[in-house]
Amino acid sequence: MHPADTPSSAALLSSSLPNIRDNLLECEDGFYDEKTSNPFGETNDYESDEDDDAEDDEADCNPTYPFRVFQRTVAERVRKSADFILRKLEQKRKIDGLDNGKTKRPLIVGINGAQGSGKTTMVNGLVKYLGALKVSAVGFSMDDLYLPNKDQRELASKHRDNPLLQFRGQPGTHDSQLGRDTLLSLLRNSSETPIPMYDKSLMDGYGDRVPLSRWPKAEPPIDVVLFEGWNIGFRALTEAEFAKYISKVRDETNENNSALFKHSRKYSDVNLHEINDNLKRYETLLYPLIDAWVYMRISDFDIIYRWRKDQEDDLAASGRPSLTDQQLEDFVSRFLPGYEMAAEKLDRHGFLSSGILPPPNTLRMHLDLERNAVAWDHKL
Repeated sequence: MHPADTPSSAALLSSSLPNIRDNLLECEDGFYDEKTSNPFGETNDYESDEDDDAEDDEADCNPTYPFRVFQRTVAERVRKSADFILRKLEQKRKIDGLDNGKTKRPLIVGINGAQGSGKTTMVNGLVKYLGALKVSAVGFSMDDLYLPNKDQRELASKHRDNPLLQFRGQPGTHDSQLGRDTLLSLLRNSSETPIPMYDKSLMDGYGDRVPLSRWPKAEPPIDVVLFEGWNIGFRALTEAEFAKYISKVRDETNENNSALFKHSRKYSDVNLHEINDNLKRYETLLYPLIDAWVYMRISDFDIIYRWRKDQEDDLAASGRPSLTDQQLEDFVSRFLPGYEMAAEKLDRHGFLSSGILPPPNTLRMHLDLERNAVAWDHKL
C-alpha cells in the first residue's frame, strides 16, 4: 500500500492517470513480459532502446488514452527500476542468510526525482508491479514528513530572516526523526507500521499533518520500502564546497554561473548556509538506513516550473483548487536553490547509503524535457 491518495503535490500527476498496471499488463510487450523483464537476471542493458515494433504494439493497446506516450515511459521506468530493485533485494536476502524467497529485513530504496517528474506515479506502479511478482512493497514520501503546521510556524518565526524556511519544502521543514522511526519500524518487519500522512490542503493551503488515527498501516512481512522525495539523498556541502558554491552564485560575470545559480542568487549566504546545515541531520538519521537508490536526473532545473504548471492546470481543469501562475512561480522558486546547491556533489560523489550491499547501488535514469527516460546507468 502506498498513501497515494494524500493530496500532496507529488501525487497530483498520479491522480490524473488511470491505473498503469491495469492498462499495460495486457500488452504483449508492455508493462510486464517474462521474456524481456528477467527480474532476477544478472545482466540488463540499460543503454539500449526498446524495439520500435514493441513500442508501437504497446501504444496500440490503449489508443484512446491521451497520455499513452507518458504512460509508456512510466512503464519502462517501472520495469527497469524493478529489475534493479529485485537484484538488490536478492543480495540483501543472501546477506541475511535467506535463500528461500523470504525477507528478514526489507530493502530500503530511496527514489529521488524533481517535482513533477512522475516519481510518485512510478512508486505507485512499482508497488503494483512488485506485488504482481509476489513481492510486498510499501511506499511513502518525504512530503508526508513535513512538520505539523504549528511546528512549521514556530520554525518560520525562529528564522524569520530566511525566506527559504517560511514555508514547507526545504531541508529543515521535515520531521527527520519521524522518518527514521518509521524506517526502523519497517526494518524490524515484525508488527504493523503507521505510515505518516500530510495533507497540503489543510490550514488554507499551508498544510498540516493528518491525525495518527488516519495514517495508513503497513502490514508485515514487507520485502521492499520505496521512500521518495524531491530532495531525498541531497548531501550537505563541506565548508570548502560551500565556499566554492557561493563564489559561483555571486559571480555574475561568468555567463555559465549566472545561468546555473540564478535562483540561489536571490538569497543571502546565511540563508543558503542554514539549508545546507539542515541536510546534515538527514545524512545522520535517514541515509544510513537506505540500501539503494533510483535517481531520476534532469539537466535543466527550469523545466520543473513547466512540469508543476502542468499539474496545476490539471487541477484547475478538474475544478479543484490550484495555484495562480504568480503563486506557482513563487512556490517553485523557493525549491530551486536546493537543486542548485546539491546537484554537482550528487553527480560527482553519488548517494550515501547503508553500505550493506555490494555496488552498484544506484540506478540513474536521465529524463528529457518531456519526462522520457532517455538513458540509464549505474555511474554513481
